[in-house]
Amino acid sequence: MAATKPLLLSVALATLSLPAFAQVITVEETVVMDYRPAVARIEAADSATARSRLQGVVSRLTIDEGDVVDAGAVVAIVTDATIAPNLAALASRIQGLEAQIRQSEEDLTRNEALFAQGFFPKARLDEQRTNLDVLKRNLSSAQSERNALSARQAEGRILSPANAKVTGVNVVEGSVVSPGEVIATFATVSGVVRLSLPERHAAQITEGETFALRLPTRGGDVRTATIIKVYPELRNGAIIADATVPGGLDALVGERVDVLAPVGERRAILVPRDYVSTRYGVDFVRVQVGDRFVDAPIALAAPLADTEGKYEVLTGLKPGDKIEKPE
Repeated sequence: MAATKPLLLSVALATLSLPAFAQVITVEETVVMDYRPAVARIEAADSATARSRLQGVVSRLTIDEGDVVDAGAVVAIVTDATIAPNLAALASRIQGLEAQIRQSEEDLTRNEALFAQGFFPKARLDEQRTNLDVLKRNLSSAQSERNALSARQAEGRILSPANAKVTGVNVVEGSVVSPGEVIATFATVSGVVRLSLPERHAAQITEGETFALRLPTRGGDVRTATIIKVYPELRNGAIIADATVPGGLDALVGERVDVLAPVGERRAILVPRDYVSTRYGVDFVRVQVGDRFVDAPIALAAPLADTEGKYEVLTGLKPGDKIEKPE
């Protein structure tokens, strides 16, 4: 029994020392991407306009700036006062032709029976058949004309071109508009953000690149954006790129944002946040010196860890050093 107790004690000490040994890591250099803040502006991913196709008066307006509308929703109605009287006249004409056709068909049926009995001349019967055919053609022409006027009247219903946000309304109810005049402008809300970036970052802005997007006008909210398309033409000396933001981005068209644009790669030392302790405003890590670990002061690149929970160490460590997680 006396020999067993030292053996159990050594096993227990070895078990207690395993977690401490497992929390020792070797410092290595990592390739990181450097970013430079760039001022960008948010633009509409796609813009559209709703135009009038009639000469008339805006009799109804259902939108205002800032509204979000669905594709196909009625945003305004333009009324041409000359269409309704023409439709009424055509309706009366069609009713008259239909009455004449019914009378002609009844007369033709009766006269065909008389002709079969030899009491009605064939020339008169052929003339009635021709007159009935002319009436039917006139009816078809009037109905086509009415359909054309109805289609023209329907053009007064101005529809939203897509799921979009209204950015501008150029008319009010009662305004007189001409064909082609802009009623309203829209910016799509498809979740794609169009950025206008300075030209000097043309070499670093590539498709698939992910960067941080900070909204200074909204409390400094930071979002992650991924570039999906870079346009091949500069606009007013700026690069135009489309990016997706998880969850969308509720911002104003033309709002200024800060983009951390990539400027190149470099080698740096990154250590997990849990391995850094701070006392009296000084940051420390436990570094192995000989057969023991001592607290060594270090200088960090930023007071905040990156998205992976690691600090960048500027001085105080070198590749190959072994550091221990503090208790």
